[in-house]
Amino acid sequence: MVQKRIEILDILRGFALLGIILVNVKGMTFMRLIIPNGGVDAWYDSFLSIFVESKFFAIFSTLFGIGFYIFMERARQKSQNKFALYIRRLVILLVFGVFHTFLQPGEALKIYAVVGLLLLLFYYLKKEINLVIGLALLIVMLILDDKILLVIPYFILGLTLGQYGLFEKLKMYDHRLKQCWAITSMLALVSFILLSIFYVYPNFKVAETAGIVGEQYVQSKYLFDYIVTLTSPVISLFYVLTIIIIAQTEIGHKLLSPLKYYGRLALTNYIGQTLLMLVYTQLIFKGSVSLTHSLIMCLVIYVIQIAFSKVWLTYFTYGPLEYIWRCGTYMRVIKIKK
Repeated sequence: MVQKRIEILDILRGFALLGIILVNVKGMTFMRLIIPNGGVDAWYDSFLSIFVESKFFAIFSTLFGIGFYIFMERARQKSQNKFALYIRRLVILLVFGVFHTFLQPGEALKIYAVVGLLLLLFYYLKKEINLVIGLALLIVMLILDDKILLVIPYFILGLTLGQYGLFEKLKMYDHRLKQCWAITSMLALVSFILLSIFYVYPNFKVAETAGIVGEQYVQSKYLFDYIVTLTSPVISLFYVLTIIIIAQTEIGHKLLSPLKYYGRLALTNYIGQTLLMLVYTQLIFKGSVSLTHSLIMCLVIYVIQIAFSKVWLTYFTYGPLEYIWRCGTYMRVIKIKK
């Protein structure tokens, strides 16, 4: 029975947000990202491409599937019309996504809202069936290299994890989790080595060059991007298992605890990241930001948002946008003060 918040899920949401902003910074409509020109920018670009690109998107998408299951189960336990509530929830999410698109064309909320409807088809299926379907679709989408449609298997696998109740009884699976971590750490290491070997430094001048040189560059870049897609599930799983294992230790839990506040306000902070980047770039960098400066900007935003989230949750139960989302879902004014 799902009744209270599962803290590790909030920590994982917060962790996912840390990576998402690093990638999203490249797609902001109000910001001109200066093309890397060697030096620190080159190192940072390789870091993003190898360790960040697509990984945190996979984690966030899987968490959405888990959140769907928890939402539906809580509604069922309260004898509420879970389907009507969930559809209203998606409509409001879509509205948030549409407004967010003006600043961040690559934002994920619209995709989540539309694809999220498909989860209703899998809610009543047995967990074993959903596991098979999710893994099969994941393999197919990885082969097709369709990053948008990859949301579907991640959603289904998230739903499946919710059905198994894995995150509610982590202590029971402690030994198995560590075994899985050992296996995924080896696979992740192999993935990192492959990505390092095939990494292609972004060079738009070469890409636009006619002839063999330009063609070879484009093919090499495509191959690397494909390897990024193929290896992302394994690396994402490695990240998640690492966070879970660290969070189960006393010291690790204290170190990761700020992320639970960040994750509880996931919607507010996701959209807030974009707004803070808008203010930061226009006031300080006049719209032009180097790749390295974008990292500094993200670090500043982390501090601001985590501090804000902790203070806010001291006095209120829900984040600002989470509160609007919740009131709209249940079509009534809900108490927000603690």
